[in-house]
Amino acid sequence: MLRWVLPHAMPETLSLIHHVIRKSGHFTEYFVLSLLLLHALRAGTRDSNLRWALIAILIVAGYASLDEFHQLFVPGRGAAVGDVLLDTTGGAAAQLLVALLLFWRGVRKRPGESTAQSHTGIRPAS
Repeated sequence: MLRWVLPHAMPETLSLIHHVIRKSGHFTEYFVLSLLLLHALRAGTRDSNLRWALIAILIVAGYASLDEFHQLFVPGRGAAVGDVLLDTTGGAAAQLLVALLLFWRGVRKRPGESTAQSHTGIRPAS
């Protein structure tokens, strides 16, 4: 397909583009897996919890490791520690994005409150 889209590209260029697309797919798949895991761990609550994010990243890393181990037994495939790191990075990036969105949403909702008030939900007596 790349040859059709880029008929005049050098084979090295096509190989590089193919590699980037494949690695981007790894990152994206584990990004989505991490978001789904966080949703499942939260069990429908809207609370944010660092422990859930860390557990989601740990599960992503474990699954990526098992997937690479499985590839040792598939003809024509091999295991790569770099792929595990890339997959885990995708999962961690998803958790970081969620944390940033929650922080940004919290800041936007309460522009007049102090930091302590926004985290505890307690307002000083007037």
